[in-house]
Parts: sequence; structure tokens; C-alpha cells
Amino acid sequence: MLGIVIDYKRTRNKRLDLSSVYHGLSLQLVAYLLVLSEHGESLAGRPIRPIGAFYVSLLPQYEAVDHPSAAEIEAETFPGAYRPRGLLNAQGLQALDGQLGGSGRSQYFNVFRKKDGKVGHIDASDGAEPGDFQAILQHAAHKLATLADGILDGYVSVNPYRLKDFSPCSWCPMSSVCRFEMGLSDVRFLESLKRSEVFARVREGSSA
Repeated sequence: MLGIVIDYKRTRNKRLDLSSVYHGLSLQLVAYLLVLSEHGESLAGRPIRPIGAFYVSLLPQYEAVDHPSAAEIEAETFPGAYRPRGLLNAQGLQALDGQLGGSGRSQYFNVFRKKDGKVGHIDASDGAEPGDFQAILQHAAHKLATLADGILDGYVSVNPYRLKDFSPCSWCPMSSVCRFEMGLSDVRFLESLKRSEVFARVREGSSA
């Protein structure tokens, strides 16, 4: 039995950044897959094989209009709302989208399948080849274990990061009592990676 995880978000266009997953910054959605893989089963006791995890944004994307009265109000006209975005094992795509032919773009998921059956446009897709999908799960499990070990070891170092233009210091409520001083201390600059680069690195790690 195949299973997917859906995390509904009251946001716009929520996506899964695999760079954040790789660096251990965004592990919740993938952790759901790990739990489902280890403990998931149907009511009849059949094991569940997870094939995908998605955020589903409940708010539509912003649209430019000449006047507020020109805005559509029907839910079906809202672009971007309710569209799942995340990580999908391409092996299960046909089961989720039976209308997809041998190749082409899925109308339900952000996945393009090439004529040879493999995922196309990897860096702009939510699809992953089966081996890459499993490698992401293994990498996330390792990151979670490393973080847990750090907590048990009492690791509480003030060591903020910056990934692209984002740093948690921008919204941290403890900034007034924090020992870290921006400009005087070093920030960890994390490498921003394309999805294909993340897959390549986790494959290398899983085979090491």
C-alpha cells in the first residue's frame, strides 16, 4: 500500500527547499515519511510504503489587477492554492495521476516525466528517482540522529547560519539577550544547492 503525507499550510506557495533539508534546517516533512516508513500500516495491518510528502498552501498566490473590483472571488480561479509541493518518488506517480501518459507533465503534481520514464527538469520539479528519494530519507535520518546526539551532549553554542539571504537572527525573539553580535562574530554561510546537486551529494553519502 502506498502512502503520502500532506501538511496543510495557511501560507502562499509553500515549497520544500532541499538545500534546507540537506543542511538539517527543514526536516519535519521528511521526518513524517521516516515515521510512516517505520511504523505505518493500514487498518487491516498492511504495511504502508511512503512515496511522497507535500505542503499544501491554503492561500492563493497574489495577482496583479487594475482595480480591486476586478479580482475574481471564485476559489477555482485562485492560482497556486491547494497545489501540493514537496517531494515525490517518481515510481508512484502513475498511481497518483492515472491520467498521465507515458511522458509529459502531471496536472496534479509538479513533476515532468520524460519519454524514458525518468524525471525531467529535476531542478524545477518535485519528483525524485527512487534511489534519490531513499537517499534523502537516509540523509534526513542521519541529520536527525546527529541533532539528537548534540542535544544529549549539551551542545548549546550560539552559532547562527545564513542560507542565501535568510538567517534566523532576523526573527529570533532572544536577540536582546543573545551573546552573538552581528558583524563582530562569524556567521555560518551555508551553501545553496540545486535539487540535482542535493541528490548527487546524498547519493554519494549513502554509498559511502
